[in-house]
Amino acid sequence: MSDPAATRTRLVRAAEQLFRVQGYSGTGLKQLTSQAQAPWGSLYHFFPRGKAQLGAEAAAYAGEVYGEGWRRAFEQAAEPGEAVERIFLVEAKILQGSDYRNGCPIASTSLDIASLDDGLRVACERAFDRWLAIIAAGFEAHGAPSESARALARFVLSAVEGAIVLARTAKDCTALLDCARFMRATVEREAEEWG
Repeated sequence: MSDPAATRTRLVRAAEQLFRVQGYSGTGLKQLTSQAQAPWGSLYHFFPRGKAQLGAEAAAYAGEVYGEGWRRAFEQAAEPGEAVERIFLVEAKILQGSDYRNGCPIASTSLDIASLDDGLRVACERAFDRWLAIIAAGFEAHGAPSESARALARFVLSAVEGAIVLARTAKDCTALLDCARFMRATVEREAEEWG
């Protein structure tokens, strides 16, 4: 007998994976259940509001998973500029390794459907807010004032998301690599003023 909790988890993870590759609208329900190796009826059993509810859960899951990546980058780096540079370089590696298919599931969902479904918009906003809080906390741990840390976090996350879009579109990581270099220099310059 299958474990219901495991089936639910597989559905959420499959949604996150498919949304980052082909977007929310480009992902069908049959494909989701097939990818998750779940019975067709299980999708509506676990997510009675359907794909939108599953999308919100996938956004929350991605918010946690990618947020932990940001947190580790700051924990493992000696300086905040190094942490930020690592994030860009990791994204470049992910894109290259997936033939430029694995983008950001939150950005994909936001651009795809969030303006039409407020529940999905809020779920994506919460994921982005989680990342912003982690990035800002990383800067604050290195002495950044709270307001400056939050503003710099928005700048960094905006650059990462934009560079991912440019890299996927061009099938070339130059945008991510350029941003990595410029962003590290910018963060290091800002950090000089943190005392």
